Amino acid sequence: MISKSNVQPDAAARIEACCVTLFERWCEGRLVIPLAYLMSVWPLATPSPLYMRRLSRSLDDLVRAHGEMLGDDDCRLIEDAIANAERPQQN
Repeated sequence: MISKSNVQPDAAARIEACCVTLFERWCEGRLVIPLAYLMSVWPLATPSPLYMRRLSRSLDDLVRAHGEMLGDDDCRLIEDAIANAERPQQN
């Protein structure tokens, strides 16, 4: 797939890895609320700054509204995904 985005490929790959892991965990645990937040913005159609910003905001909203239902590992993955999603926008 050819992408016309200015998002670094490594950042996009790390975000994808985090989201896949979260998706698998939440499906296995049948955690519907976190899945709803994730699935509203992922998978990414293209790793553009707009989609990255939406992903970052949705995951941040999830942590703020429902952080008590997330495990420590989930929170670390979310923090990593958010950090990578925001990194390209800081350039």
